[in-house]
Amino acid sequence: VEGDNVIVDANFPLAGQDLTFEVEIVEIREASQEELDHGHVHGAGGHHH
Repeated sequence: VEGDNVIVDANFPLAGQDLTFEVEIVEIREASQEELDHGHVHGAGGHHH
């Protein structure tokens, strides 16, 4: 804060860095018709937009 001004830096510290993740695929399933119709996956909680 400088007088009437506030500076906000929204840059995450890892922005611009190469990241490597190790993952384990635990399930593969066919897309539901609803997912195909919408063009994206729906999570366990259902469809939210």
